[in-house]
Amino acid sequence: MRIRILLFILLLSPASASLLARDSKYTRHGSGPKYWIAYAWCYDNDRPIPEDRWQKNIDWMAENLRDHGYNMISNDGWIEAAQTINENGYITKYCSYWKNGFDYWNKYIKDKGMNVGVYYNPMWMTRAAFFANTVVAGTDGIKTTEIVGHHNFNDQLFWVDVRKEGAEQWIKGYVRYFINLGVSYLRIDFLENYERNYGTEAYDTALKWISEEAGEELFLSLVMPNCYKHGETEIKYGDMIRVSNDCFDGGWNFVSARNRGKRRSHWPQYDNVFDGFIAFSDITNPGQLIADGDFIRLSSLRDLEERRFEFSLMVMAGSSLTVADEYDTATKEILEVYTNSELLALNNEGFVGNPYSMDITSPLSSCWFGEAKNGDIILGLFNREEYKLPFKIDFVDMLGLESPYVENIRDLWTHKNLGAHSKSFDVVLDPHTCKIVRIQPGKKSSSKSGFFSGCTR
Repeated sequence: MRIRILLFILLLSPASASLLARDSKYTRHGSGPKYWIAYAWCYDNDRPIPEDRWQKNIDWMAENLRDHGYNMISNDGWIEAAQTINENGYITKYCSYWKNGFDYWNKYIKDKGMNVGVYYNPMWMTRAAFFANTVVAGTDGIKTTEIVGHHNFNDQLFWVDVRKEGAEQWIKGYVRYFINLGVSYLRIDFLENYERNYGTEAYDTALKWISEEAGEELFLSLVMPNCYKHGETEIKYGDMIRVSNDCFDGGWNFVSARNRGKRRSHWPQYDNVFDGFIAFSDITNPGQLIADGDFIRLSSLRDLEERRFEFSLMVMAGSSLTVADEYDTATKEILEVYTNSELLALNNEGFVGNPYSMDITSPLSSCWFGEAKNGDIILGLFNREEYKLPFKIDFVDMLGLESPYVENIRDLWTHKNLGAHSKSFDVVLDPHTCKIVRIQPGKKSSSKSGFFSGCTR
């Protein structure tokens, strides 16, 4: 079964992408990290998260989700307020009006038994660093004012131009600075802006320098990438890529409905995360890239079924599981979704599934599959529609089994064994619901050339 999945992947994937992938210990694991990010409050209030709220969320994560594998905390965005710098021009705080800086909070997080992620782009230079006109670390007197480019990101952040002497030392120095702070995850945002203003060649160079310095000491999350030529640049240098537009205020719109079925040639190519997962599923596989489905705001969804739908989709796609709900927005029901032990076990082992069809307009793209490490088949069926849908999965013709008999099917949400089945698995799903099952097969056919041959509705 595993051989057939790999053949399926290779048939879909550009040969050059497989050869040039960064292929780090992170991508070889397969699925993405589990962590909390300070996005929801910042987005809803359009400003940096207050320091006391930051602490409350860290404490809440340590108490409720850390022991379920959510072992990292990361800031996010609204970074223009970070204008407190050290002698090399690197930021020392997430926000200048915070009392404490990275040193304090990184220790606080690690003392809680979790790792540290940082949102920042090493190609940025703060207004404070520019006007301080400090010497770029690692150079023979090159000043910060000498390496900025012709186009700023905004009034508070400038872009460094890789074509200028000293730019490499700045970018690599920033990466090393974060590593020395004990950071294990770097979320690098607004990549499309740099590529648009400085060109793909300069963009490639900047990511190459970041990747070289990071090695396997730092997980590289590439955010807002254009993914031209189906991620040709990103796959060489990143561990994880965003596959669709921002979460914003969440809801079903973000999960499945926003501009469904439509694609752009540049960022964001897709506006809802379901479409993005489908379209990039051939390069978001172990050893290539991890799919980043952005942030999970379960509290923004209307009911338990929609919450299970989103979380299941993230697990089936091998995405990072990024909690954006907070200590005062996550109900007991929401925590129960985040802590589904059988789905988390799949993420822990590096499980990554694939849609039966990569055509985002095809109903077959709502059927997802993959193989667990013990050989069981993980099947995910998703109803994105506003009406009931029947699904029928034939064990021989569609799962490639030699026998029409399977020993057991287990529902991963009800945690119940459904027993032995013969011929097929049949289910009717209500709108905005899903069914995630673990199929314990009998004999597997060696004559089937594909994992699936069809998925009917």
